[in-house]
Amino acid sequence: MAMSREVPDGSSEHSALVLATTRWGTGPGRALLLHGIGSAGATWWQLAETLAEDGFEVVAPDLRGHGTSPRADSYRLTDHVADVRSLGTGWDLVVGHSLGGLLGALAADTDRRFTRRLVLLDPALDIPDDRFETGAAQEIAEAAHPPSAQAVRAAHAAWDRRDVAAVADAAKAADADAVARTLRDNAPWRHTDVITRLVVPTLVLGADPAHEALFRPRTGVELMIRNPSVRVRIVVGAGHAVHRDRPAAVATAIRSFLW
Repeated sequence: MAMSREVPDGSSEHSALVLATTRWGTGPGRALLLHGIGSAGATWWQLAETLAEDGFEVVAPDLRGHGTSPRADSYRLTDHVADVRSLGTGWDLVVGHSLGGLLGALAADTDRRFTRRLVLLDPALDIPDDRFETGAAQEIAEAAHPPSAQAVRAAHAAWDRRDVAAVADAAKAADADAVARTLRDNAPWRHTDVITRLVVPTLVLGADPAHEALFRPRTGVELMIRNPSVRVRIVVGAGHAVHRDRPAAVATAIRSFLW
């Protein structure tokens, strides 16, 4: 499947930056894929190729401070959301992982026309302070000293080799200050309420609680009770990177959600 890259010249409009993007497919459907902290758009290759084969034009940006997108003076969630919204509205599908899931939900809450369908992969919505501190310290340390491809492979032996390479490359490209400030400047991490306000049909695919999931099944039950637009499924056997641990299961769930 053909993939193309668009790298910005550093210009910006208001608070939004022009983000670098990786693209697959030609449509007629339009899908936006939003990565997590320390990652990059190219890491979506597997799901993006599947969606392109299903008739989507797929756009996967590098968030500010990540990949080849510009670095910035501010990394508030509102800044990230402004960047994402500047990529356009009226998407047929938006998929976000971890931080990207939160950004997708915030954008959809801000603009009801943003997307027709929203999929959140183990989204970073509500993290207790003690767990947040531990996780943030680990993410910041990895950003300062990114893992090699060999280290990624050792930690995720079942991953496709292209995932290993893409994740290692993304970790090297991410700006350590951007990672640290995206985490620290937006604490405390309490954002579950945004899901209760969504009117767009939303599918949450949570990681297996036995494999270090961020999203808690109990939260999923509460959200489905409070918001009939939300469906929640747990991807058994998948860790936080559900789309890399169980790519076929994620693709099947998204296809069922769309059709």
